Amino acid sequence: MARRLRSAPPGAERDAAVDVVKGVACALMIVAHVPFGKAPWLTSVTMAAVLFFASTGMNVEGILERRPGHARRLAANALFLIFGGLADNYVQGTLKDCDVFQIAGLAMLAMLLLRHLLPGCWTWLFPLPFLLHAANQHFHWKIAAGGLSSYFLTPGLFPLIPWLSFYILGAHLVKHRTGKQGWVIAAVASLLLVSLLLVRPFEFQKFWMSADYFLIGCGVVALSLAALRRWLSPRAQTLLTEIRRWGANSLVFYIVNNFTVKALELFGLTGVPLFLLAVVVTALLLRPAFALQKWTSTLPPVTVLLVSVFAAAAAIGVASALGQVSFYLRTLSTFGVTFSFVAAYPAWKNLSRALCSPEPSAFEVRELAPAFARESARGE
Repeated sequence: MARRLRSAPPGAERDAAVDVVKGVACALMIVAHVPFGKAPWLTSVTMAAVLFFASTGMNVEGILERRPGHARRLAANALFLIFGGLADNYVQGTLKDCDVFQIAGLAMLAMLLLRHLLPGCWTWLFPLPFLLHAANQHFHWKIAAGGLSSYFLTPGLFPLIPWLSFYILGAHLVKHRTGKQGWVIAAVASLLLVSLLLVRPFEFQKFWMSADYFLIGCGVVALSLAALRRWLSPRAQTLLTEIRRWGANSLVFYIVNNFTVKALELFGLTGVPLFLLAVVVTALLLRPAFALQKWTSTLPPVTVLLVSVFAAAAAIGVASALGQVSFYLRTLSTFGVTFSFVAAYPAWKNLSRALCSPEPSAFEVRELAPAFARESARGE
């Protein structure tokens, strides 16, 4: 009789320290997305993107260490993230930009390629993408926004270069998990930053990514994981359960939080009141989102994907009709596209797991839904 796949209990293999890093990134992301009239600089100084991208690199390397043969499955999931990014860009009105989902998908593909070509030393290349970005700033290979090149080089929103540096850095810290690497990298980044400040003024640029921003980002990532590896006790893990839940489901958090902030802004809220309400409402709305994902993970994947496509198309139709009535209603209705993505992602992961994992049997492909019916749709 053909073997039946067994799924681990939800969260059984997750790394608590990595989930906390990404959960903190989610909380900081709320700060970055909430309008603070008296502190607009909070958008760029929170390091939310740095921690989010680095912790995704940590997740990828952690998965491949536990399941070395699952590179093809991760590549398939990366392609779905890139496609989902187009849906999110439609909602955000940034169709020409490389946003959070696209950079995650592209970075995963780049890491898988580097890991295949240079299996022993690829994570040591984490400064290289930033150095290519710095060279572009000097030689001006790209000087205008827009076009396919904005997915790779600045100017752009989150181009692959230089943000790939933080993905690879995260993978490096997980690959060398003793903690020493984190302390050393943080110390070296600090020394380099001080050296720069001795010869020129401080320059903190996020989207053009100055050297100062890059070095601070490296230090924050390295210190965060090293400190958590050393001091995150079982009791602290329990107290941080909600933060860990956010980190384990960060892409769902991103979508739900964007919807929450936009909806609360209808009431004229800004600053601290909006931030506090956004935290509470997002945490509450995540529960039905997780329940939806858990349910769709038990259904035939192709059916779920087809229904999600039709639901997204219907949301676009409703948004177009509401555009004549109210800009705000149209904005909220467009989130139906990304909520369809939330429902479809577990189905796609189930499908990619069956088709792309090492040597799936015909039985596993045919009986895909029952094989994974007990698995919660947690984590990226």
